[in-house]
Amino acid sequence: MNRYINFVLRRPVPILIMLVIFTAVLVPGITMLKFDNSVESFMPKDDSEYIYYTKLKDIYGDNGRFIIMAVSGDDLWNTETFRELDALLADLEGYKDFDKDRENSRLKKFDSIISDKNVRYDDLMAAFRDDPGFQRLLERKADRAFGKTGILSRSDLKKLRGQILYSMDFKRKEVIDSIISPLTSQDITGENDTLETYDLIEKDDDGKRILPSSEKEIGEFRQRLERNPSFEKGLYSRDPQTGKITDFCVVVKFINLDDQDPVVREMTEVIDSHRDDLDIISSGVPVVNMQMNNYMHDDIFKNVSLVLLVVVIVFYFNFRSIRGVLLPFVTLGLAELWILGLMGYVGYKITPVGVSIPPLIIAVGSSYAIHILNQYYSDFNTIMKTDKKTGLYESMSHISLTVLLAGLTTFMAFMTLATSQVSAVREWGIASAVGVMFAVFISSSLIPACLVLMPGRRPSILFQKDKSRKTVVDKIIALMASGSIVHYRKVLIVVGILIAVSAVGILRINIETAFLNYFKETDQIRVNARAIGNKFGGGWCYDILIDSGKTDGIKDPDFLVTIENLRKWLVSDKNPDLNIGRTESFSDFIKTMHMAMNNDDISFYKIPEDRLDIIDYLEIYSGDDDNSDGRFDEFEPFVDIDFRTCNLLARLCKKEDYSVGTTEIKKIAGKISNYLDKNLPEGVSYTISGFPMMNVKSVYYIIRGQMQSLFLSLLIVGIIVMLLFQQIKAGPLALIPMSVAVIVNFGIMGWLQIDLDMATSVIAAITIGIGVDDTIHFLNTFRQNRARGLDIDETIRRTLAVSGKAILFTSLALILGFSVLITSNFLPIILFGILTATTMINTTIGALLILPSVIKATGINLDRPPSDSWVSRHLDIDKFLGMKQDD
Repeated sequence: MNRYINFVLRRPVPILIMLVIFTAVLVPGITMLKFDNSVESFMPKDDSEYIYYTKLKDIYGDNGRFIIMAVSGDDLWNTETFRELDALLADLEGYKDFDKDRENSRLKKFDSIISDKNVRYDDLMAAFRDDPGFQRLLERKADRAFGKTGILSRSDLKKLRGQILYSMDFKRKEVIDSIISPLTSQDITGENDTLETYDLIEKDDDGKRILPSSEKEIGEFRQRLERNPSFEKGLYSRDPQTGKITDFCVVVKFINLDDQDPVVREMTEVIDSHRDDLDIISSGVPVVNMQMNNYMHDDIFKNVSLVLLVVVIVFYFNFRSIRGVLLPFVTLGLAELWILGLMGYVGYKITPVGVSIPPLIIAVGSSYAIHILNQYYSDFNTIMKTDKKTGLYESMSHISLTVLLAGLTTFMAFMTLATSQVSAVREWGIASAVGVMFAVFISSSLIPACLVLMPGRRPSILFQKDKSRKTVVDKIIALMASGSIVHYRKVLIVVGILIAVSAVGILRINIETAFLNYFKETDQIRVNARAIGNKFGGGWCYDILIDSGKTDGIKDPDFLVTIENLRKWLVSDKNPDLNIGRTESFSDFIKTMHMAMNNDDISFYKIPEDRLDIIDYLEIYSGDDDNSDGRFDEFEPFVDIDFRTCNLLARLCKKEDYSVGTTEIKKIAGKISNYLDKNLPEGVSYTISGFPMMNVKSVYYIIRGQMQSLFLSLLIVGIIVMLLFQQIKAGPLALIPMSVAVIVNFGIMGWLQIDLDMATSVIAAITIGIGVDDTIHFLNTFRQNRARGLDIDETIRRTLAVSGKAILFTSLALILGFSVLITSNFLPIILFGILTATTMINTTIGALLILPSVIKATGINLDRPPSDSWVSRHLDIDKFLGMKQDD
């Protein structure tokens, strides 16, 4: 390390040029960063349940992730409402059925209008008056690209054309699988011994819907809609008090996509363009994920700015000089650019846990810059009395190895998360670890290089202060010294009590991974989710697979009655804790067929008793099978191609007085399993899967990863400290402050009912990785003072006086840096910031009060062993790292 410091001081300009080159290479990677909060970013790809879930989507479609809308208004039953709803549906249908000729014709006409001239916005809209669908697309895209304006320049028109092509690409891929709504749905009619589907809203020869306009036509449409009991809470909802239909339902299901976010944004743009004419509430997993990505994007830039501001203020109050602010600021800025650029290049995505990486790197990296500059200002007089490069070399050599080891221990603690099977947590650990080493490298390079080039100026405010006046920092140091020297027994007793109380709190910790709980209770996302749950039974669902055990087993009436009994039990008022708002199943079609074949008598809306009736119904049923897999398109979400397994969709919603978190989802699945174990006939089996179950499974990986990371962090940090001090007992001693901080942190979470989730699951690694820095600085200074022949009391007092200030200021930067996360849009990130800031306070107290109290109580000896001893020969950290320092 000394050789590198010497190289930096002798060739500062090449070093700075190198940093600029590295920055120029890495910065473009930032443009490649993507945001992701899908279940795929959290689940191990080799997990058996995840593999089954993926296969499930291939067979039945992606039934768990859909956009669901409630469309309401003062009067649903009028022509204008139907017209506006039809326009919305027509715009969405453009992404379901791609008409190549029509789209090419639109683009050709657009190009001819804009060729070689500026165009008035109103003239462009007027040119497509006969094509309202494309006109609406132009309005949306113009508003997004540059806002509606009078004259569209060539640049404006070029942007607009790009937006049109962007939408056409989605249309070409036919990203929408199906649209379910009152205007697009079909029902079943039975006449002349045939079963046929018919549109609730008929179409003309051009395929356009013939909307009801007269009072009579509207009444007939309403009768068709209310005829089928399965449509209630599926196509419309009623006011529970008046029974009046208050909302129409629109459900948009997508094809299986690796990345839904761009598609969902395009659909949301379409939906938002109709909000002026329709009262629309939208929800569903894709909407939640999109808004989460929006919040993550906002958070990452807002938090970085705030953390930088906070550490700049800390730098100023610590150093009171321009270089004392500017050099650390540039250091942290480069570290931030490097890690974000590298993440972009290697394909690491910003996830709900990854959004904490940028502020983390700034907060942690600030401590390295503070320690290096503190050493510089402490040795300032000595540096100025000698040759500048020689003086800087002596000063930087003194601190460089300590900073490197502090960074190395943090690196290793964060890298333990690389063992996590949750990909988002694993990537967080690796990226954070690499970011820390970037901060160490840049601090050790840029600051010495700049100091050697800058004129030596004494910061007057820092050095001309009144020595007799006690600052707040001095008073805190004195208090810590008194506590650890005079009252160390009381301190250790209090620590013991805290550990005991915290241990009880740990048993109360709840683990949560449901993404909806990431949002504040008053957030519009949660408000909409509750509204959709009340109106239509929920926006996400279990897939309950019931396997009859034989081909065509689904066609057995006893099997279907079993399914119906399960459905009734799921939504029964006797089971509100199940939080199931609606179920859908293949049996709905059979019941509708049976009713249709019996003159629409509602008493026949049930499963027929004779198997032959079911077989006959399916033989005479007329439907579409676009993919020719042997299933009618409307059956595909509910049956496999062998008609052996039935997929029952059970929508989750939050019922009054009951919550729907990961713990509850697991309990609900367990209760459903108990019911099925008792009530399924012999030979019939089941599997509960779907998006909610993936959330439950991620809990297992969080717990497992937490335990692995905690154990490995403590083990690795303990070994590094033993190597550093060449004392085996130094390892366990150094772990005491971090262990206490971790236990107290989990105790606080348990007692305050703060969930252990994706964000808070990494706090233990942060506590150990960052907390050990203060411990190393304290122990290293303690040993140096002890080597001068001082007794334990005086050694503790002088150690606190020397290292305490740097530890307090670095801790202050960390505490304030993490505290700014309270401005986040996410509840877990807010709690993560509060808990991490609290933990930094605890690690600081641990290093400055608990650690010296333990040393005082035990009288532990940390003196360097003789050079010829076994310990010195085998635990020499300098030799281990190849950094033997010069005398």
